[in-house]
Amino acid sequence: MQLAEIRKKTNPFSVFNVTMLVLALAVVTWSWESTQMSVSALLEGAHNMLAYIRGNPDIAESGFFPPDCNGAGLKRYLLSMLETVQMAFLALILSVAIAFPLAFGASRNTLEIIIPGKRFVPRMLRKLLYTGIRFFANLSRSINELVWALLFVSAVGLGPMPGILALGVHTSGVLIKLFSEGIENVQPEPVTALAATGAGPVKIIRYAVIPQITPFFVSMTLYRFESDVRSATILGFTGAGGIGVYLYDKLRSFENQEVTTILIVIIATVALVDRMSAVIRRRYA
Repeated sequence: MQLAEIRKKTNPFSVFNVTMLVLALAVVTWSWESTQMSVSALLEGAHNMLAYIRGNPDIAESGFFPPDCNGAGLKRYLLSMLETVQMAFLALILSVAIAFPLAFGASRNTLEIIIPGKRFVPRMLRKLLYTGIRFFANLSRSINELVWALLFVSAVGLGPMPGILALGVHTSGVLIKLFSEGIENVQPEPVTALAATGAGPVKIIRYAVIPQITPFFVSMTLYRFESDVRSATILGFTGAGGIGVYLYDKLRSFENQEVTTILIVIIATVALVDRMSAVIRRRYA
């Protein structure tokens, strides 16, 4: 009986699996047709993309190659890229400061530690806190960083500050969701054991929850830092500082060789940040 049950559950051609496969294929087909996706159109138009990269032979320096690496321009782009990384770093500090404490209120298991009891009042407090924090997280991460940047530019003016605030608000919503999911997946045994000794909520979270989630928190925080560095390079399109200001300006003026130089600086910086993040991750693995 047990063997038959195992075979039934592991059968890849079960009714449920086949039904889900058919539904997935139907959704893919429907989406493909509705959005007018076409492989043939891409292949037929690929030469236009290559021609755009090569540039017009009748117009000097209209192509993307070779990149313009004159000293003054390169130095300016490197300094603006440094400003972009600084924006992402400050935004990360802001978002972690918001997300770390709120994540415990967005997790049902830690909410029961913070607000114990099965009476009406503690249950309602837990529900209100959970719903309110989840709503804030959904709101802040559902609105794109560019939209947040436009809002903050209208509030505080041009420069890096609106970019930092935009990234901080958006990333805080993402981290609340990620952190709370990590907290809800902790092993309950250490929590139960520490609670049995009479420890209070702060000690339970400090010694039973946080040690379990630290590697996950570090990994997610570093991942968001990498994402924020990439996002910060585009926020300059709204006037929110960083290398994106130069990228937008050069794209509009069709100075494509300088665009290539800026892209090389961005790619090299993102690769360096990714490498540094990998080293830190291994420390907490």
